[in-house]
Amino acid sequence: MGNYVNLKEKAYDLIKNKIINLEFMPGDYLEEKKLSELLNVSRTPIREALARLEAEMWVSNIPRKGIFVTLVDENMLNNIFQAREYFEPAILGMAFNNLSSIKLNIFRERFLNYENLSQEDKDKLDNDFHLYILNSVDNVFVQNMMVTTFEHVVRVRKLSFDKKLKKRINESNDEHITVIDFILAGKKDEAVETLRKHIEKSYTYYLGLLF
Repeated sequence: MGNYVNLKEKAYDLIKNKIINLEFMPGDYLEEKKLSELLNVSRTPIREALARLEAEMWVSNIPRKGIFVTLVDENMLNNIFQAREYFEPAILGMAFNNLSSIKLNIFRERFLNYENLSQEDKDKLDNDFHLYILNSVDNVFVQNMMVTTFEHVVRVRKLSFDKKLKKRINESNDEHITVIDFILAGKKDEAVETLRKHIEKSYTYYLGLLF
């Protein structure tokens, strides 16, 4: 039983990571048999992994056609950022007193040296900062709910890498530093509002960039 569960998790993780990293592009057809051969996993755990991925909006099961990687369309983008704008500021408020000034200063220093990082490391720094705030909340339900949203943001960002992101990346970097400065100063309301505006600006920018 344990081995079967591990196979399901293996299939789920491998397929999801290939979607996030654009090895499986939006709109790609995913055939169970080929996935089974590619991942060296039998078709039953593949099928169950795909059902879980469908529930998390990574794939769509279209009747009489099959399973496809979900498109990142305007509706998908709106749903992702609507969730972020609604929940992330509240999460920062909940986590505020749990945030370490030492860790925040480390993040601040890394954001100040942002230009020296590779694109991959810049992306990781952005993700790590938002995940640090999320993981500082003493609520596993909130954490589990938002992790999938953050993973969808990673895919959106990767889809935008070849486009004109430099200006927004620099703005976003400055916004992260401002959020950190407000937290370090003990100004919760200002930090929360700055984070909300940061998410709103990111949504507007990606909307214009991708559509």
